[in-house]
Amino acid sequence: MPFLSLLDDRAKPKGSRDPLGFELVWTHFGRKVVGNLTTITSSVENFTVALLGFYWAHQIHGNADKDSRERLIRETFLRYEQLAAYLRYQSGSKEIMGITRVHKNMTAPAESLAISLRTQILSNQASYGLWGLYSSALKDSGLAEGSDRKPTAEGIQLAETIARDLNSNEFIQLFRVDGQLSRDECERLAPQFWQAIRKEVVRQKLTHILLRGHQNQNASVQEDLFSATEKLVRAGKLTNDFPQNLNEIQSVASPELQRYLDEIQRVERVLVAANNVFYYLLRQDHRPVSSIVEQLESQAYDYEHLPETLPQGMTRRNALCEINDNLKADNHWGTVRAVIKLNADVMKARGGAPWVTFDGGDILNVKVKSETAVLRPQKALLGDWDYDYFLGSYFRIAKANLEGRNG
Repeated sequence: MPFLSLLDDRAKPKGSRDPLGFELVWTHFGRKVVGNLTTITSSVENFTVALLGFYWAHQIHGNADKDSRERLIRETFLRYEQLAAYLRYQSGSKEIMGITRVHKNMTAPAESLAISLRTQILSNQASYGLWGLYSSALKDSGLAEGSDRKPTAEGIQLAETIARDLNSNEFIQLFRVDGQLSRDECERLAPQFWQAIRKEVVRQKLTHILLRGHQNQNASVQEDLFSATEKLVRAGKLTNDFPQNLNEIQSVASPELQRYLDEIQRVERVLVAANNVFYYLLRQDHRPVSSIVEQLESQAYDYEHLPETLPQGMTRRNALCEINDNLKADNHWGTVRAVIKLNADVMKARGGAPWVTFDGGDILNVKVKSETAVLRPQKALLGDWDYDYFLGSYFRIAKANLEGRNG
């Protein structure tokens, strides 16, 4: 069950992301229940590694000149991330960001591994590695702060626990400046580092902080979510099935959490139905819209599952209500026009061109084509989830780190 929100944006052409502007919609509702995590941040191991790196980088450069401090901390962290990646790979980790290049380097015949700004393990390590993708969640969890990712008092306490049994100076010397990591050093230091970042006391503390959503404005709702999740874990009902987890949470949730999750369910059904039509259009270049509408009607879709109304105060509510109303009325002509108009409005606001237009009144002109989109079956409209509202990362962290520690 793929989530469109989880696709790797680095693989998409520039300007091709989120053509209907739905990210603002699902983010709005997702942030009501999960205030700190993102769709990417689902590994406690990565959180632990990042926190230790921020701590060590600030130990080295925390007193540097204001004009150069953030740059020095970032560059030092990037080298640390490379070192940590090789040590983790040596220990069998599967959660490394940049694991493809790490694997290539580790299996090459070279006698040592470069640790430098010129040998990054991602195409843009600062953006796509721990510095860019895990820092916001650490900050929103109250463990780091500022653009230089300075650990808070609570973050320092956790980082010190991680580093307690390590010879910090020995590790720091390997990434303070550009250098080389010998194979012997990698084999010798990997078990120490692996044991440090997998300390049970750290994992438990960090898991609870991440799942409870400390220091977020919606912390009370997320606390309710955490309580409901623990009940599922104790009952053995937390699975890898996202919709099932959501339904189980709703069955034991507080009234406020139930209301937010109900909004998410209602909105997602409309987003899935709208995506079904829009992405199908991307395969219909130079076809008459009338024949496309006939194809949609031949599916004999039943839209009774769509909501009677959508929540007030949401982004793109008018456009989504128009799409929803047309679908519920089985008006596919109106639906096609509505999704095309929404795409045009979204792209105009970004200073771009629409992906799909009418050409000559009835002929579709597709500028961004799809070779794979197909119309979904009725069952998919009822059960597919195109977006995870940050709950996907939440459930993955919970399942990986709460099971076996409750009950």
